[in-house]
Order: sequence, then C-alpha cells, then structure tokens
Amino acid sequence: MTAAEEPSPRGADAGNESGIDPDATVLTIRSAVAADFRIASWKRRLALVAVVGWLAYEWGAGNETFTPWLLAKVIKDSHGGITIPVTAAVGFGFTTLQQLASGFTALTGFSTFDRTSKAAWHTLRGQRDTVPGEWSSLSLFAKCALVFGLGTTAVALVQIVSTGSVGVRRHASVVVHSALLCGTLVGSIAAVVASIAVLGRNVESLAGTTEWVLRVLGNPLFWVGLLLAGAAVNLLRRKDPVEPAP
Repeated sequence: MTAAEEPSPRGADAGNESGIDPDATVLTIRSAVAADFRIASWKRRLALVAVVGWLAYEWGAGNETFTPWLLAKVIKDSHGGITIPVTAAVGFGFTTLQQLASGFTALTGFSTFDRTSKAAWHTLRGQRDTVPGEWSSLSLFAKCALVFGLGTTAVALVQIVSTGSVGVRRHASVVVHSALLCGTLVGSIAAVVASIAVLGRNVESLAGTTEWVLRVLGNPLFWVGLLLAGAAVNLLRRKDPVEPAP
C-alpha cells in the first residue's frame, strides 16, 4: 500500500501482517499524520495525537531536557547519603513508567495508522543502510543504544516492521523488557551523578561550586533555554540550501 492509498485502520490486537513497506515512498510525518487524522474517527484521532506527542517527546529534545531537570532537582532538594538511592529510584521509576506509556501507545498507533507508521519508519531509518532488527536478535549494547537513544516508541516501530506483525499483545513483552532496561540505565546514571554530587558537597573546596551547578541544573528555565536553542538550530538546519545556478 502506498501513502496515497486509502488505509484500512486495524485494531490494536490485529494479527495480520504489518503492511509497512520499509522501502516504499512515504510522506513526511506531518503530512502522514494529517492524512490519517482526516479519515479517522474521533476516538482514533485521540490515539493518533498521543502517538505524535510521544514521538515528538522521545525523538526530539523533550526527554533529554525534562528527565535531567527532574533528577537535578531531586539531587538539589536531597541531602546526605540518602540522595543516591532516592535519585536512582526516581530515575528508574519515572523512566520505566514513561517508557511503558509511550511504548504501548506507539504499539496501538503504529498498528492502526499506516501512513504515520511508514513516515515514522522513514524518519527513523534516515540515510542508514542498516537498521535495528527484531529485539531478541539484538546484542545488549544495541538494545541499550536503541531504547536509551529513541525510547520504546522506536522499539515498537522496529518490532512491527522487523516481524511483519502488528498488535499490542504480540509485542507487549518487548515493550515491558525495553522499558525496564531503559529505566535501569537511567537509574544507574542517576546514581552515579548523585554520588558525584554528594562527594562534591562533602569536599569543602568543591561544596560551593557543587551547589551552584545543582541550582543551575535544577532550574527549569535552564532546560527550557536549551530546548529553545536546540529547536532554533534544527530549524536553521532544515532550511533548503541555495542551489547554485547552472
């Protein structure tokens, strides 16, 4: 099925083949979402909006700004050795729940909206000659890189394309495993950062600098500024280059 054809929406637990042709000519994500939105019922439109929201959050700078701010705020507001396990627990718990929500939303949406699925796959693949395969075939390093870099939305999409099957039930265990893996990675990193902060607070010559860094990183305006700066850079990069005259 090409992007210009009329898709037949599928239920989230359908067992038929995916229908996502990785090499097919596709629309941009914006155009694909608009096309799927026009023909969907209001209930399906809500699901589509949720999928797009998670894609923007995980594949954009949202996740890379909100989670560090949250962890920095936890470290700033905590004192003593308890800072380390508390920060690790928040990092693991928040990330795991977030990844479960995004992964299952993506499974539902990618199993239903053909155009959006194709456009998302095209964006994920980009200009790469090789792309990740089915989850169970990946090495631990590849799994960590995929879920930590792009989240369970990408895991869900790769799983659907690589197996040729759609449906929440078919891929639920993969989403759960990948969400737990991502939560473990973030929790571990949070513990290391918290340990450095505790050490800095306990060294007299570093205490002032440590508190200043934590105040900066715990300020949401700092991360909003980074988000806006990143958006501006991406906007400039997307401008079409001027073609030389023949």
